Parts: sequence; structure tokens; C-alpha cells
Amino acid sequence: MSLLTDVFAVSRRNLIAVPVLFAGTAVALALGLAGTHLWPGTQPLPTWGFSAPQSFKAYLSSAVLVLIAGQLLTAVWIYRFHAPRPVRVFHRLSGALAFLLSLPVAFYCLYSFGFQYGTGTTARVMAHSVAGVVFYGAFVSKMLTLRIGRAPGWLLPVLGGLVFTSFVLAWLLAAFWWFRTVGFAR
Repeated sequence: MSLLTDVFAVSRRNLIAVPVLFAGTAVALALGLAGTHLWPGTQPLPTWGFSAPQSFKAYLSSAVLVLIAGQLLTAVWIYRFHAPRPVRVFHRLSGALAFLLSLPVAFYCLYSFGFQYGTGTTARVMAHSVAGVVFYGAFVSKMLTLRIGRAPGWLLPVLGGLVFTSFVLAWLLAAFWWFRTVGFAR
């Protein structure tokens, strides 16, 4: 009877993941739909001293990439080795800064180019669009998981890994591609 109770308890705990994952999926779908139907815009966006909006996005998203790499390192430190309070504070502050810096990049991507898929869209651009919306969906799910006291132990590392992986993929398919194609000129 104890085994049956343990299995049921684990299953109930894993059920907590369902609404969290649903919320993240809803955010990703909403962004994809907005990028498909509401954008791209027709007004030019400011370049903030860069030669093109793509240069602005490439450099800003590279700064986010550095912060997200720091997020990964501090998360492992916190999760595996019970890091001291200053590391946890740095993790939160750098995560907030990474998220805030990612917002103009996302806006420029959705507003300037929209969510691109289908005929005539390259695989690179389509994969970038998917990775971008998955990043924000996974981020929402991760933040919700942090607020749920009884979330299953596997959920936070999986979502954190998805946040990291989706951003790195989006960066590789856009910023890295831009730097390789155009160069590092501002």
C-alpha cells in the first residue's frame, strides 16, 4: 500500500506542472500569433546609434547571452552546491537585467519581421522565430515554477535549461548569423 501511495503522491505533484507548462505554451502561442497577424510594422524603428536595427539587436542580444551564461553558472551553483546569499542575489539581478534587455530585441524582431514561417521562409528564420517565442514561454513557466512551493524537483532545471537553450538557439540563428554575414560594424 505504501508504494501505491508514493506513486499517487508523485503523480499529484507532477500534475502541478500541467498549468505551469500550459501558461508558458499560451504565452509562446500568443506571441507567435501576434507576430503573425499584428506585425510586422510599417514604421522604421530607431537604431540607437547603430547602422541598422539588426546591428542593435545583435549587440543587445549578445549582452543578454553573456548574462544568460552567468545565469546558467549561478543556477548550477545554487541548485547543486547551495550557494551563499550574494550568489543568489546576483542570480536574481542578472536574470532580471537579462530579461529586461531581451524585451527590445523581441519587440524589434516581432515588429520589424513578425513571426515568419511557411513558404518562402528560410529554415534559419523559421527556427529563430520558434526559438524566440519558446524562450518567452519557457521563461514564464520557469517564473511560475519558482513561485509554486510544491513543484516537482525536475521542473525548474528542465525549464531553466529550456530558457537557456532556446535563447542560445535564437542568438545563434540571428545575432551570430548577422556577425558572420555583416561583421562587427556598429
